[in-house]
Amino acid sequence: MKITTLLVAAVALTAGIIASKAQVYSQNVVGYANVPTSGGNQYVLTVPFKVGVSNGANEIWPIISGTPTLPDGSFLELWTGTGFNVYISDSGSPSGWDDGNFANLPGAPVVPVGAGFFLVPNASTTNTFVGAVAVNVGTSNVVSLAGGNQYLVAPSVPYGGSVTNGSPTTGAGGPGLSSLQGLPDGSYLELWNGTGYNVYISDSSSPSLWDDSNFANLTTAPTISVGQGFFLIPNAGYSWKVGL
Repeated sequence: MKITTLLVAAVALTAGIIASKAQVYSQNVVGYANVPTSGGNQYVLTVPFKVGVSNGANEIWPIISGTPTLPDGSFLELWTGTGFNVYISDSGSPSGWDDGNFANLPGAPVVPVGAGFFLVPNASTTNTFVGAVAVNVGTSNVVSLAGGNQYLVAPSVPYGGSVTNGSPTTGAGGPGLSSLQGLPDGSYLELWNGTGYNVYISDSSSPSLWDDSNFANLTTAPTISVGQGFFLIPNAGYSWKVGL
């Protein structure tokens, strides 16, 4: 996944919201992110903005001048907590979508801000996510996660950079994924690399606050890109604060 620069108005977003490898532009709290994807490859993405009325798939990937922005036959896979609900884009369906068996659906799936998902585009395309930042400036969004459960998530703001950035108390200016923000030691962060996962384990005694999958200390923390989702398995109950 290739993502290049986040440009924001200083009065709107703090300097902690930065982009790594994405093409993102924002004015005040409205912006867009361009996320290129190659046909047939698997990506773990997120929609980092409130889009339209409901964040429905047809608002995120609209049909423009009769042409779908997401190629027909693309797979969208939404995590249920134990598996995936599979949807297939189909401009010939009344809703623009089929279920995993290619049966027409009456309504389009919804992709909330802060949720990660798998996308397998049927042809190369640039996903342009356009909308408003979901968290108001000066506030924090709190997501409560139960220990031991597996979540496919992402920051609820357009953030790219180190997962240990942010205020130790509020998480403001970053996703707050480190022991300093209360992520319990022994929690797992899994980043999709295109064919599998790079696994990181939170460890407050490590220089970077993270270990590799063999529990060896890492000198630098893992990083995420704007528009990137990931799996998180907290080792105990965790209140994740993400703010601006």
